[in-house]
Amino acid sequence: MSARDRLRKFGELALETVASLLLVLSLYWLFMVFLYALFPSGTPLKEMLESHSEELPAKDGAGRRPEAALKSLVRDVRFRRGDSVAWEGAREGMLLYNNDAVQTFDRSGATLSFAPSDRLTLGSNSLVLVTRLNQKVEGEPRAYRVQVEGELQGSLSNEKKLRLEISTAGHLARVAAGAARFRVTPNGNASSLAVYAGEVRVQGRDGFVRVPAYHGITLRRGVAAGPAVPLPEVPMLKSDKLLYRFRRLPPKVRFAWSGRAGEYHFQLARDPRFKNLVLDRKLAVPELVTGTLDAGSYFWRVSGITEAREGFFSRTGRCELLQFLRAPELKVDFPPQSAAAGSFTLTGSVEPGARVYVNGVEVPGGGDGGFAHNLVLKSGVNLIRVEAVDQAGNASYASRVIYGTGAGAEGK
Repeated sequence: MSARDRLRKFGELALETVASLLLVLSLYWLFMVFLYALFPSGTPLKEMLESHSEELPAKDGAGRRPEAALKSLVRDVRFRRGDSVAWEGAREGMLLYNNDAVQTFDRSGATLSFAPSDRLTLGSNSLVLVTRLNQKVEGEPRAYRVQVEGELQGSLSNEKKLRLEISTAGHLARVAAGAARFRVTPNGNASSLAVYAGEVRVQGRDGFVRVPAYHGITLRRGVAAGPAVPLPEVPMLKSDKLLYRFRRLPPKVRFAWSGRAGEYHFQLARDPRFKNLVLDRKLAVPELVTGTLDAGSYFWRVSGITEAREGFFSRTGRCELLQFLRAPELKVDFPPQSAAAGSFTLTGSVEPGARVYVNGVEVPGGGDGGFAHNLVLKSGVNLIRVEAVDQAGNASYASRVIYGTGAGAEGK
């Protein structure tokens, strides 16, 4: 084959390669355009599937119209149908209908999902009864009255798919249409309502009492609804980065914050979204001390509470518990076993952060772990003992007997 034929075949191969690359790039960009059209604004596929899965069916197999679904059940949760007096154990994903009731017990909880972003969450020892107010009306947002005894948190989207009113402690509170977040908390014979976003209007003797965002109100049975007051101030963490090192036993960990006198809500979790809670306590003092935490990373936050009205949580703090079981590595540059008496500089290195002692005297070290210490060798037998102790209390030792020769400094 001539050189010209080889060159021609090489050119044809190069053109085919370029054409293939252009085709692949074109298909790639078409695929990206398709993804952008399918998932606008970068909406994750998982999120879209979850939202779609939360849509309620128009009717069930018996022709009944479901109003909500039970989600995120924790421990002991019961339900009662509107046409029954018997309570049964609830299960994840079950549908609720008009006049159904849900009850939780100690350390239990459940979420009622009305739409993909419209939810009510029950706390422990709480009871709700859901009633549809406009069941026969088509083409309008669904309207519900929720009777609650206990703790209830609400989160409504800006899509305005439903209207909601809360009945508690003999009062009726209507949530304004649109995005809203609120909490109902039992307070003895009363209930406290805190509004974090949106607006709630409470029926009063002379009209409605407006409760805007960042405000709360206490509702007492037989007593007219009082004015809304600002929610408690957000506590300030005294240190949002805590680090503890330990050897065998877990250390005493102190979480502290500042804030006005009152009650506080402290939460400690393994995850930054506080889904996996380790501690969840109400406290009367601005600190918590515990010695039961395992090694690992933790996240913590705290909110203020006044008359059961809970304010916003503080910024999230971090806490690291590091367990060290291995003794720190120690290297010492000892003099020869026989050395001239007199001044000598002992040098060595240790893991950064460990403390070094030479014959019981602490030696300052550098940031890289290196250290140096001046010694005086006497004539005869000298014992040099070096100890390194890390921040968890693990210790390493090195020692040597040095024989000082000559008069040196001691003989003068």
